[in-house]
Amino acid sequence: MAALFVTLLLAGGGVACGEESPAPPPAPAPPPEPTLERAWALDLGALRDGTVALGESAMRAEGSPEGVARARRAAGLARVLSIRDPEGPWIERGRAWLVEASRRKTLPGACEAALELAALEARDAADPEAAYLVAYRTAARFGDRRQDAACVAEAARVMAVLEGWRPSAAQLARIDADPDDGDPTAGLDGEDPPEPASPAPDLAAWAAARAEAGAPATLRSLSVYGHGDGDAARSVRAVLRFDRVAAFEHGEAAAEGAIPRRTWFELAGVRFGEGVADALEVDAAGLRRVRATERPGGGARVTFDLEPEARFHAFVLPDPFRVVLDVEEGGPRAEGPVRTIVLDPGHGGDDFGARAFGLRESDLTLDLARRVRTLLARQLPEARVVLTRENDTFISLEQRAAIANSIGADLFLSIHLNAADDEVQRGGVTTFVLDTSDDRQALRLAARENGTSVDEVDSLAQLLAQLHRADQVSASRDLAEQVHRATLSAGRRHLPSLHDRGVKSALFYVLVGARMPAVLLEASFLSREQEADLLRTVGYRQSLAEGIAEGIARWAS
Repeated sequence: MAALFVTLLLAGGGVACGEESPAPPPAPAPPPEPTLERAWALDLGALRDGTVALGESAMRAEGSPEGVARARRAAGLARVLSIRDPEGPWIERGRAWLVEASRRKTLPGACEAALELAALEARDAADPEAAYLVAYRTAARFGDRRQDAACVAEAARVMAVLEGWRPSAAQLARIDADPDDGDPTAGLDGEDPPEPASPAPDLAAWAAARAEAGAPATLRSLSVYGHGDGDAARSVRAVLRFDRVAAFEHGEAAAEGAIPRRTWFELAGVRFGEGVADALEVDAAGLRRVRATERPGGGARVTFDLEPEARFHAFVLPDPFRVVLDVEEGGPRAEGPVRTIVLDPGHGGDDFGARAFGLRESDLTLDLARRVRTLLARQLPEARVVLTRENDTFISLEQRAAIANSIGADLFLSIHLNAADDEVQRGGVTTFVLDTSDDRQALRLAARENGTSVDEVDSLAQLLAQLHRADQVSASRDLAEQVHRATLSAGRRHLPSLHDRGVKSALFYVLVGARMPAVLLEASFLSREQEADLLRTVGYRQSLAEGIAEGIARWAS
């Protein structure tokens, strides 16, 4: 009996020794993967099981294009289940699948997964503010990828639709500080980070590292650009100009009773120079007034009283050191025809720009801009064309983009001519958009146009490039491509060997803070004698102007 018990135990308790075990029954075939088209007609249990199985297979394939595709399909089914099975955890599961699908931005479909997450937040979770934040981070994360340009443009459209639920400047600043956080929901906990409330933390650190200990800075001037347009102004720019780098802190506070909403710069060890007004009444573009106060024991504060819905962002520029605050109100400009174009003739006044062979860059750029305006009046008769300067006068770099912002321009084109200290074998045409770059030649050119050093351009590049919104990067590059090709083609009518130096990225201060597609064109190489000789001729300048105008018109259409 004991032997029989052992025999049964070793045989699994089912068959006596010497008998052959039957083959296990075949595993049931997995149910077909549910599709979004059939999701409403499927049995609810089958839809649940198929969605979970698809989501699990997506997680097993995470980090691959197939994993992204499966996660997106599973999330789409989860959105249907959130309606058919409202007590289930389907919104949370769909969100988790889309977060994972969008985490690695180099994978095909990752940007689209982030957009689908924004749709989930807006429609299924009924949280339009969270949807705005997801779309904002999507535009910031994927804006540097040309293959995702359409996706980034859609993210910008989503933000325009959700403008009424735009989150606080503090929440957006948290995204600006780390747009490449792999989790597109990062920062959606509803809690604002402590002050400062714009990109100021990194900018303040940059300034603090360069401020001279024991050497108080002087605030030489406090200017506001754009408020002359009054109620029509879409944006104003305040510029604090110092004699040296000054340490500062940037803060924001909500309205308190009769005290309006406000933001400020606390300036350590700063004294006011002559002519700095105690107060400036602005009443334009969301900025009510500016108040400047010196502390009895040293230091100062400049306070900006804001309208409740105003938006602002801050940045710094060196040589001379400036702290800039842009303030705007109203939603983004509605999509439609190009109505306002700003042409910026580089340099002017005492700033001649490049000089070679008896020619001055400032004279030539003004001539080109005037010719382009005349041509655009025929090609785009409905558009208003504004020049940042009409004659040989000095306009600061920060004022030029402020003009475009103030009048709500649809595009901004800064016209320049290239040059080099050494003899160049190949000149040509180069077109730039604002972005970071490790191209040393582009850095040197940016430093010359900015009037600063290569090291300063390089050190600020990461900080200031963030101010050019991701959707702008894509639109600016499209504009640059059109202008570049047309200008190069027009120039080659006179000089077939005119070199194509390409469309590149660099940090040009004149483009920083522009709120529309913005491009800088180096239309020819002034320090190359062959091109300089052509620039003396009306025919060559007219051809270059025709190319510039044609590129703008193509982009506008």
